[in-house]
Amino acid sequence: MQKYKILNSKIGNGNKLSMCVDESGILFSKEQILESWKKGYQEKVSRSKEEIGLRLPQFGALSSIRAHWATSTAPATIVLPTGTGKSETMYTTIISERICSTLIIVPSNLLREQIFEGVSRFGILSKLGMISDEVIFPTTLLYKVKVDDKDEGILSDALDKANIIVSTPGMIKNLPTNLLSQLFEKVEVVIFDEAHHLGAPDWRTVREKFLGKKILQFTATPFRNDGKKIDGKIIFNYSLGLAQEAQYFKPIDFYPIQEFDERKSDKAIAKVAVDCLREDIKLGYEHILLARASSRRRADELFEVIYSKYKEFNPVLIHTGIPSVQRNKDLKKVKDGSSRIVVCVNMFGEGIDIPTLKIAAIHDKYKSLPVTLQFIGRFARTSNNKLGNAKLVTNVALDDLKESVEELYRQDSDWNRLLNIHSNQAVDKEVGLEEFVNRFEKGHVEDIDLSQLKMKISTRMFTNGSKAIFEDGWKQVLDPETTTRFINNEDSVYIFIEPIEKRVVWSEQKDLVEYDYDFFVLFFDKVNGVVHINETDSGKGNRLVSKMFPQAVDIKGDSVCRILEGVNRLMIGTLGLRQVPNGRISFRMFAGTDIKSGINEAVVSNSTKSNIFGYGYQDGKRISIGCSHKGKVWMRWIERISFWTEWCQKISKKVLDDSIDTSAVLENSLVLEDIKEFPEGVPYKISLPEVLEVSNSHAKQLYLAKEDKLFPFFQTDVRNPKLINGKIRFDFWINARKFAFEQIIDGNKYYFKQIKGEELKVKSGTQTVSMSEYLYKHSPEISFIQADGTTVVVQENLKTVIKPKNKLELSTSVIHSIDWDVLGVNIKSESQGKGRKPDSIQYATIHNIVDQSSDVIFDDDGSGEVADIVSIKIDEELRRVSFHLYHCKYSGGALAGARVNDLYEVCGQAQKSIMWNDNILELVQRMILRENMRLENDSETRFEKGDLQTLHMLKKMVKSGFETDFKISIVQPGVSKSKLTSSMNQIILSTDVYLKDTYNIPLTCYFSN
Repeated sequence: MQKYKILNSKIGNGNKLSMCVDESGILFSKEQILESWKKGYQEKVSRSKEEIGLRLPQFGALSSIRAHWATSTAPATIVLPTGTGKSETMYTTIISERICSTLIIVPSNLLREQIFEGVSRFGILSKLGMISDEVIFPTTLLYKVKVDDKDEGILSDALDKANIIVSTPGMIKNLPTNLLSQLFEKVEVVIFDEAHHLGAPDWRTVREKFLGKKILQFTATPFRNDGKKIDGKIIFNYSLGLAQEAQYFKPIDFYPIQEFDERKSDKAIAKVAVDCLREDIKLGYEHILLARASSRRRADELFEVIYSKYKEFNPVLIHTGIPSVQRNKDLKKVKDGSSRIVVCVNMFGEGIDIPTLKIAAIHDKYKSLPVTLQFIGRFARTSNNKLGNAKLVTNVALDDLKESVEELYRQDSDWNRLLNIHSNQAVDKEVGLEEFVNRFEKGHVEDIDLSQLKMKISTRMFTNGSKAIFEDGWKQVLDPETTTRFINNEDSVYIFIEPIEKRVVWSEQKDLVEYDYDFFVLFFDKVNGVVHINETDSGKGNRLVSKMFPQAVDIKGDSVCRILEGVNRLMIGTLGLRQVPNGRISFRMFAGTDIKSGINEAVVSNSTKSNIFGYGYQDGKRISIGCSHKGKVWMRWIERISFWTEWCQKISKKVLDDSIDTSAVLENSLVLEDIKEFPEGVPYKISLPEVLEVSNSHAKQLYLAKEDKLFPFFQTDVRNPKLINGKIRFDFWINARKFAFEQIIDGNKYYFKQIKGEELKVKSGTQTVSMSEYLYKHSPEISFIQADGTTVVVQENLKTVIKPKNKLELSTSVIHSIDWDVLGVNIKSESQGKGRKPDSIQYATIHNIVDQSSDVIFDDDGSGEVADIVSIKIDEELRRVSFHLYHCKYSGGALAGARVNDLYEVCGQAQKSIMWNDNILELVQRMILRENMRLENDSETRFEKGDLQTLHMLKKMVKSGFETDFKISIVQPGVSKSKLTSSMNQIILSTDVYLKDTYNIPLTCYFSN
């Protein structure tokens, strides 16, 4: 029985002082208190379930603190996951090290109250048998309200008496100068609880004021809100994985849902979470569901609209906007289990201890990863057998929530072991990756998460006639003691990560070294008999292959260039040739306009193609690809290992295919050539650089000085190129206003000149230049069609010649004929306009050609358009979004006929619009911008079907990995299908081939009979 009384006194309006007095009512001195700690403290450690005492992580942290203080007073960080006993570790440090005066900094009022109540009685140390009745509890001050001038003396006296002061950074920072100096003089140790907040200004300020004192920083995650590590050496780090192995944490069952419509998201989250609650109650678990909102308004809305309807669970709403009496009453209901659903904002964040909180429905994410870790980790702590696994429910289709979950994996790989994903909507690709990763045996693995490894896509290849693999051969090349290895015999993939120590280049001092890792991935493609390796050290890589695959022979020489076959519109960027036999010049590199001469030399001479790199299209995607005669193949992609093995198998087949003629591959590739004048043919397509065409930014804008007006590029269009007197003339439109420019090529020079309209300027930041000058640096690309079907693309004073493919004919399925008279269409009237003219081509297309089952039908007509009509169809089951772009053009005559001029511009528009295939998010955002601009002018909506909410939902789908595909249609009633000439067929065929060669986009044309 303790021989003293505990008194609580108030200082000002809200501050508390807890103190022990003897039987005479006299306050114990600090010396008496510390002496009682010396006599009454007994350290106990629980090494088994039968023993009572400190948990191993608590004892480990305490030992690390002691070891650190034996040699240093520098700030130190202790990482203990939520639920492993962080608070008791702080209390034990104070009593065992007999710290006379401690300042504890916490982030919130709620936690401040909780820590004050805990530390003033040393938490559960008495229950653990670690403190006897002789221990006098510390004089503890809770400082949470600024005192009046008249009470400063009382607060000063309390600061002097207190063994422990508990407060928040803002309160300490704003202490009167004299009291802050007094506090600094008396405090021995400063403890920052939830130290990931140290990136915040108030926290930094307080920390800086107490530098020189012993500083301990406790946190569940060593990362700050900005992703950087907390300043201060991490002296102890107890991982989530260790906590789970020791059964301080149970696994978290993760229920990710995908609901892209924000209007339905909250109900979808609530349904899954309440279903989990019902199931857990059936199993006899005393679980409570917590629904987390980002604000009071959101919490009120969630409670009223959704959770209040589940009356059988007696739901309550708790946030700071509710009177404290009601709030405390409802909190008690949650703690005693009479309420099984609680909707809150941040009331249950750091420091709250309600073990029955097991189901988290996150409607709005936390602002930072550390707080997210705190929140979720609190649900996973183990308490008793009446509690099951924690459950996390959230909508990963919403960008911010998905980002939070991904961050858990990126910054702490232990979450891979902690989260059990339960989802019948999982993406096949992710499931496949998980299955692939799970087939690896792991050795020496601590913190490396294989699913997070990404690699530059490249390979060196070796033929291997034997199926035998000497798996342990790697031990003859790499250090078996330090190398981390991942072995997947089923897929024949072998990964090795070896730490290496290197001398620094900037000093001759032998003990100055830097640490790095060598990385090796080997894949044996058994189907094709080829060993692939991707490595950071080619010398070790060669030895690895020879030890594990003794019969392997490296693949070198011309056959490696076969990988370029099947790359459409291959534009060679660099070509290296090695002379055979070697002369005085053994190697030459060709680039830019020299490529053509290099290709000619490679084909006709005995030069060896040393290395080639280029760009093109394959399998409906834009790619970069390179190869060298030494056997290396690479792409400028970074991908996961499962992607790399599939890519290697495709490379194997090509390299071994003797039917591929590498000379033909080079001869048919595209090159740049200098020109002195524009080529022959009809210029039919013009476009600005893609980065400008797809940009939705206001960073660069067109400026009319006289009117002092700015227009973003997405309100503009460049059209109607014509070759007149050896110059290219084209129109530049801003909304409905036309400006005209010319491009001139004069010898080796080229330049632009504005010839019509008020002078256009381009404003970027503080700089303003003329549009003509801007076009010189951002020249448009102009395509010419020649009589034989050859396309010549000109940009600046360079051309690329694209010859038509032999024996190609226009498929009859491409062209459809429409009886426009029956539809009541004036074939010379293109746009339906805001009034939706029923006799226009666009109106008839929307109502008679466009698929009416589409989710979005959008009138995008006007400068800056994606197309005249955009239709979008969403298939959530297949996770696919299909876009169909319709380009309409009025007839050049009153009757349909054989006018090739009716095709040039609309075919150019169709070809130009393929750029959106790689810029889906920008496409959707462009539609959003254009609709908002239309509505701002009090005009009719552009939507024929769908709305802005659908477009915002589409952006989330695309970001979440939905596949996309495109179709493009030309609508030109002025063309008669029955009267098509060869030149008309050529331009249609050229467009069809262009769409298929690039992104494998199907073309359809709607003409007259």
